[in-house]
Amino acid sequence: MTTLLRWTARVHKWLALLVGIQIVLWVAGGVVMTIIPLERVHGDQIVGPAPVVEIEYSELISVEAAVQAAALPDVIETVEVMGWLGRPVYRVENTLGSRHLVDARTGEVLTPVSAETAVELVSEIYLGDEAPSSVEYLETANMEYRGGPVPVWQVNYADEYGATFYVPAEWGVVRTRRNNEWRVFDFFWMLHVMGYWDRDDFNSLHLIAFALLSMVTVLGGLLLLIIKMQRSLRMALQQAGSRQKD
Repeated sequence: MTTLLRWTARVHKWLALLVGIQIVLWVAGGVVMTIIPLERVHGDQIVGPAPVVEIEYSELISVEAAVQAAALPDVIETVEVMGWLGRPVYRVENTLGSRHLVDARTGEVLTPVSAETAVELVSEIYLGDEAPSSVEYLETANMEYRGGPVPVWQVNYADEYGATFYVPAEWGVVRTRRNNEWRVFDFFWMLHVMGYWDRDDFNSLHLIAFALLSMVTVLGGLLLLIIKMQRSLRMALQQAGSRQKD
C-alpha cells in the first residue's frame, strides 16, 4: 500500500499541475454562463418585433415570375412570401444556400442590399434611440459572426449594450445580433470548450485529452483519499488497542 500510495500521489501531483488551471476555467465558465440570463445573451433587451406588413395576395406576381426574376443558379429549394420594410417580398433560395429577395408586386430584385438599407432593417427592430456609430462591409466573417454568410453589413451602436447587428448583403435580413453580455458569455464559453481558434468545436482532440486527464486526476485523488482514510483508520485502531493493553 505504501508503494501504491507514493506512486499515486506522485502521478496525481503532476496531473493536477497539468490540468488544474483548466479545471478552474471550466468551473469559472460554468458559473458565469449560469449567472448571465440567456435572453440577455441573445440580446432580447435591445430588439423588438418587426412591423407587421399586410399582404394582399391578389396583388402579387406569380411564384414562377419571382423565381425567374431572382435568376439563381442550381435548383430552387424554397420560395416564401414575407413582409420586408413595409412591402411584401418573395424570398427565393436555392439548394446552394444562395438567396434573393424579390418585390412581390413589381418583380424588382432587392438584394444585395446597400448600407442604407441594412441600417433601415436594423432600425425596424432596434429599441434604442441612437444612430449607428459605424457601418462596415465585411467580405469575410469575424469571430463574432463566425459561420454566417458573407459579404455582410456590420451595424454598430455605441450604446450601453455595445449592440452590433449583422445583415448579410444577399439575404437582406438581420441574421445575427451581438452585445456586451454575449461577448462575456462567448469568452467564457471559449475557455470552457478550449475553443481558442474557432470556439465551435466541442469535440476537439485537446479538449477530449484534457477531459480524460481531469477524470484520471479526480479518480487518483479519490484513490489517495481512500488509502489515507484506511491508514488513518488502521492507526486509530492500533492506538485504541494499545490503550486497552495498558
